[in-house]
Amino acid sequence: MEPSPFGESSSRLSAEQILNSIKQEYKRIQKRKHLDGGYQQSECCYSPESPSQSSTMNVSSMPGTSSGGISPTRKEQPLFTLRQVGMICERLLKEKEEKVREEYEETMTSKLAEQYDTFVKFTHDQLMRRFGEQPASYVS
Repeated sequence: MEPSPFGESSSRLSAEQILNSIKQEYKRIQKRKHLDGGYQQSECCYSPESPSQSSTMNVSSMPGTSSGGISPTRKEQPLFTLRQVGMICERLLKEKEEKVREEYEETMTSKLAEQYDTFVKFTHDQLMRRFGEQPASYVS
């Protein structure tokens, strides 16, 4: 099997780099929430059946809509740890990379087949021009 033209990318992110990026983004979000003094309510609210498990977007807690989110006294409980989020992101990146590789390989295979067909037609046309309808011989 021919090696993939992608090879091993040097810009591939390690699990630690992904985790650091997620931590930085989390800090930015926390700062944004802190600076956003008018909105004390969280953008996500928890369903009454399982307050610690599921989280859904509540349209009424978004800016410009009627109020009705969770109470400000209830603490937000994360659905995933940073490590879990890192693992999820890493898995999603691998899946996306595999899809891109497959698509690239399919495209390159079809282009190569197209190029080969063009080459065969060109060669046939050249032979027909040069020799015309003469019968082929071993000398020519």
